[in-house]
Amino acid sequence: MQFETERLSMRRMTMDDLDAVYSHRKNPNTSKYIGAPATFESAKERLVQACQPWKGEQNERLILAIVSKQKRKLIGELVFKYVDEEKKVGEIGFRLAEDEIGCGYGYEAAAALIKEAFQQCSVDTIQAMCAVGNQQSQRLMLKLGMKRKCRLKAFLDIGGEKHDIYIYQLTKACYLEL
Repeated sequence: MQFETERLSMRRMTMDDLDAVYSHRKNPNTSKYIGAPATFESAKERLVQACQPWKGEQNERLILAIVSKQKRKLIGELVFKYVDEEKKVGEIGFRLAEDEIGCGYGYEAAAALIKEAFQQCSVDTIQAMCAVGNQQSQRLMLKLGMKRKCRLKAFLDIGGEKHDIYIYQLTKACYLEL
């Protein structure tokens, strides 16, 4: 899967992306609500996984690079996976380099991914999750047209501590009305 917006290109990762991926994954501020900051080895493992052919199997991650057209550099990543093939539910995720947060790139990339997922991945529902304390992601999901569906207690392990998460969803029918 590869697609573009006005300012961004989304493409499959390559091993040449390692320095940029490690840079944003090791940052405690961009990892705060996702997990422990990455080591070089864990970032490399993640990238090796991202470079593998995607088969579209349930819970298999499709990891895409978010590239700024103007800066000609990787500024973050998008994730898509099927979480329930029978019910046609997909899940998205995103992460940006700290310097790129607040520029509208998260919305632009996630909105484009939602469009592509509904068009290419035969899903009827897109969901995303975020830590309850992650106000910025919650606002982004609402801006994307997603609705908060539930709160899962002690679902996410961040640095050995369990955190509650919210799950947001957007149905294809609602998306088409936006």
